[in-house]
Amino acid sequence: MVVLDDSSEHEQFNQLKCVADKPYVTILTAHCGNATQARNTILDWADAQPAIKWVARLDADDELFEQDSLRNLINVAERHGKKAAIGGNALRLQGRLLEHINHPQPIWSTSPTSLIQFIDRFSSGQSEHELPSCNLVLSNRSGIRYPNVKSAEDHWLVASLLLLEPKHVAIDPVGVYSIYSLSGQTTHQNKVSSVWQSSRAKLASVARSIFEVQQHADQLLGFGMEGVVYRQGQQTIKLFHPWGLSDHDANRLQQWCNGSIEILPTGNFVKKSDRWYFYSDSVAYQPISGLLSQAMMKRFLIVCYQKEVAPLNIKRTNLMIHPNGDLHYIDIGKDIVKLTASCFLDLSARLYAIGSLNYSDYELIRRQSASSQELELQQLEGFTEFYAELICDLHPTMQILDFQKPQAVVESSTTLLIKACAQDADNLSEQVIHIVSQLEYPRRFAAKILLIDPYAGPFLRQYAQPNLQSVLTQADGLLQMKIIDAVLIVPTDCHSIIKTYQKWFGNTDVMHTHTKTNAPLFPQLWGFDQLKTRYVLQCDCDVLIGRKDWQHDYLGDMLRELEKPAVQSVGFNIPKSGLQFLDYFGEPGQFAPEVRLGLLDLHKFNARLPLLNPVEQGQFCLTWHRAMQQDERKSGQYRAVRGGDPRTFYVHPNNVDKPALADGRIKDLIAQGIVPDAQQEAFDLVVDSQWQYPPRTEEVIFLLKGRNTPHTKLQRCIDSLKAQNDQQFGVILIDDASEVTHATGYAQMLACFDSLTLIRNSQHQGRIPNFITAINIICQEPASLLVILDQDDALMHPYVVSNLKQALRQGHDLIQMPMYRPNKPIKTYRPSYQDCRSKHGANVWAHLRAFTKQCFNTIPQRYFQRDNGQWFDSVTDYATMLPLSEVAQNPVFLDGPYAYWHERSDYSPAYKDCQQQLLSEIFAKPALATHKAVAALEQAGNE
Repeated sequence: MVVLDDSSEHEQFNQLKCVADKPYVTILTAHCGNATQARNTILDWADAQPAIKWVARLDADDELFEQDSLRNLINVAERHGKKAAIGGNALRLQGRLLEHINHPQPIWSTSPTSLIQFIDRFSSGQSEHELPSCNLVLSNRSGIRYPNVKSAEDHWLVASLLLLEPKHVAIDPVGVYSIYSLSGQTTHQNKVSSVWQSSRAKLASVARSIFEVQQHADQLLGFGMEGVVYRQGQQTIKLFHPWGLSDHDANRLQQWCNGSIEILPTGNFVKKSDRWYFYSDSVAYQPISGLLSQAMMKRFLIVCYQKEVAPLNIKRTNLMIHPNGDLHYIDIGKDIVKLTASCFLDLSARLYAIGSLNYSDYELIRRQSASSQELELQQLEGFTEFYAELICDLHPTMQILDFQKPQAVVESSTTLLIKACAQDADNLSEQVIHIVSQLEYPRRFAAKILLIDPYAGPFLRQYAQPNLQSVLTQADGLLQMKIIDAVLIVPTDCHSIIKTYQKWFGNTDVMHTHTKTNAPLFPQLWGFDQLKTRYVLQCDCDVLIGRKDWQHDYLGDMLRELEKPAVQSVGFNIPKSGLQFLDYFGEPGQFAPEVRLGLLDLHKFNARLPLLNPVEQGQFCLTWHRAMQQDERKSGQYRAVRGGDPRTFYVHPNNVDKPALADGRIKDLIAQGIVPDAQQEAFDLVVDSQWQYPPRTEEVIFLLKGRNTPHTKLQRCIDSLKAQNDQQFGVILIDDASEVTHATGYAQMLACFDSLTLIRNSQHQGRIPNFITAINIICQEPASLLVILDQDDALMHPYVVSNLKQALRQGHDLIQMPMYRPNKPIKTYRPSYQDCRSKHGANVWAHLRAFTKQCFNTIPQRYFQRDNGQWFDSVTDYATMLPLSEVAQNPVFLDGPYAYWHERSDYSPAYKDCQQQLLSEIFAKPALATHKAVAALEQAGNE
């Protein structure tokens, strides 16, 4: 004897154990939820018991009619060699045994017409007898299962056996098997509801459809709760029950059954006499048997995912092997729906349970509803790994590859020479990194050399305390980081000075390294003489380089100009208001070689040596570039030129203006080629101008925040944005003071975006301040939708932007979409927007998160602050999304395929403890239920 307990209360279950404490009683506990699943659970269990030959049905409130009832009915089945037998039953109502006996009629198995007529009568209440149902014995492992209906599932099973397999059913017209109680709780509930009448009326309709199809079809293939399937000629036809398919569903399914989805039959829906038919060409399908290969299952699931279709009724009878070896889903009906992430996880689990674990078709249907889906699916051996691999196969671009830095061509003829002195200690490393990173593309230099003048002062225009030791230490660090290739320290010995001056000016008497005005002279000339290349791009270490277009070959332009015989040097361009190429210009002697940043032809220079340079009181009067300018004027031929392509330029800060560079904003803007109008046509930095990051006004704006984000992950994030079918969106990327070399290439990585605001903080600001900067300062339009996309995450679907815009235009001011976490592949995150603080956030923190600027600005800023007034520096997803979910007028979760790849490492226990403390503060804040409540809180705060 087997007793199944379907989720009884604990006390009731203990009572059951006491009553059933017998050696011949087995108690099964399951979470089935309805009678059909409970009965099928017992049948599944029995299949696995090799000693069991027959399974007899008896409800807990029924009883066997007499001592030999069970044996007698089994004998009937065995005597006739059948796999099922039906006997009679008596009826008990309120403790009284009724007189009439409900006997099955043998004619039912030989005359379908008689069976149909009887079903019509009992279903409409015109017969005192019912179709015997509870008095049924089945041969074990016969594969017979109860149909999934809310009521009369036993009648449905008996009717289907008699209509489809009458030769396998034995009927005992005289024996009585059981006494059926009419006082059962489920029976009583069903009879007083419309479910009871509806189920029997549908049974009569289905039975008649089966009978009619049998009269004209070549072959009846099966039936279900939606329709009857049969073969006629070369076609397979599904006749839907009157309630089986709506017009809407038929039109929806037709789009998927037009041949575009290879795992579904191709066919047409036709409506006749208010009944829908689905016609498809017959295919030589083979039923599945045994286990399925993971490759076959993955191919099936990949098609489902990529075509965004979810066949939910995954079971063996609905799956077939196509002649090409692929798995197909043949049950065309309303259980085929548009795919969502949760649907895909569920159908993947069902297919895996059947195909890899050989589970019953119904095993996962009867999962415990009280426990999470994740906990249930973790019990499927190997499924977590299978599903993770499947998602990776579907999203290969989410896999981290080696970062491919744009390759520059080596320009072997040119050296970069950066000049520094003891005054440059404060920002030397940052400046050298800035210069090198801005200049080394699309060509690299043969060598990058830092020239250090050890002169200790006094200085012509001193702007900082000299610190030569710091300069030397930083230079060594730059060497170790391979930012530069060599450091040249200018010598101070007389021999070097005399040798240099003799070459350049034909003078062996002057020993001063500086001119009479105290301008440096010897250090730069000595540096030029140490170089092995013909050309040198020499610059002061405080210049700021701007790039409007990273594909601009500025060095190639300058080198080509130097190919002209009379051109000895080319000055680096300055900011221009337009992008038009300006022909290089300069008459002999009109311009001096650009000493702050310019390209020199040392071969041509050497050919003009020695230069004339007057001496007064033992010091030269002219700097080297003024001496060269004088020589060019005198020659009437040689020239220093300016002009060229303004896409690459430089700005030089005067010493008094350098404090304005402390916050890094001006340097960052210049590096991106962004300068205010007042800076156009100006060599020197104009500090009192409007240095502002570009505002964003797009309908959808992505906010990418991060610090020291691995380049591989950031590139993945960028690529996922580039993959969007709708490219009409803005991007705000904030790098919160990464290591000094880390973010130098960001502008180049992001050059693919036309609507970009890149902010590279020189000092760490924190998550919430960056949030506020982006939303309150950069974003200008109240209706704009801000989409949070962490730099180390990525979008998984090409229609994210399109879907967000559609939802925004429908009036939604808070939008979320499904998230996938590779470290928790089978966990789903569906947010709930009701009473989130009492539900530990109710998943509103989960990505993808999007909200309007107007919605964000409704929240008092103290909701982003801790009790001590400090900004929340962690769990900021909770700190922002909880109040957003409370003030949003029309929040929505757009369920669909995975939209967001969220990848992070596991947190340490200490970090988790810290998070819990922060979360407790967030959850304790009063809920912002409505805009009115927010206004009241704001007023209270002001008072």
